[in-house]
Amino acid sequence: MAMRLSLLVLVLMLACASPAQNPVATPPAPIDIVKLEQNLWTTMAEGDFATVRSLFTPDFIQIDDHIQALDTLLITLKHCKLESYELRDLQVRLLTPDSAIAVYHVVNTFNCGTAENPSLRNGDNNSVTVWVRHHGTEKWLAQAHTDTPAKP
Repeated sequence: MAMRLSLLVLVLMLACASPAQNPVATPPAPIDIVKLEQNLWTTMAEGDFATVRSLFTPDFIQIDDHIQALDTLLITLKHCKLESYELRDLQVRLLTPDSAIAVYHVVNTFNCGTAENPSLRNGDNNSVTVWVRHHGTEKWLAQAHTDTPAKP
């Protein structure tokens, strides 16, 4: 009896220690993550900030020459309009059924001035975006993004 009780306690401890799996979660097709990444950039270029916000987790973080949370990123995007972008060599790696990374080269131009007095910032970066499935749903959100300047 004591052995069965010990075994039951061990099984319960292991079950509680393991993260709950979403029984309906199926791994995304890599093309789905490609479409999400492309949609994110298109939405930023269109200046649709409500939609942009809805594509990120609340704890999103971006790392480039500094670290910024979602609210800071949205303020930056309101002051610096994405004028053009090109995603190159976009590749996806599935990490788990609920997480994936998109890796690509991006060439972009932001205008941090006005139409009358532009202040253009050109980017040429290698980038990684971490995508995660929102808990209990089929919706995917960006949780982290990093840029590294590409070598000429």
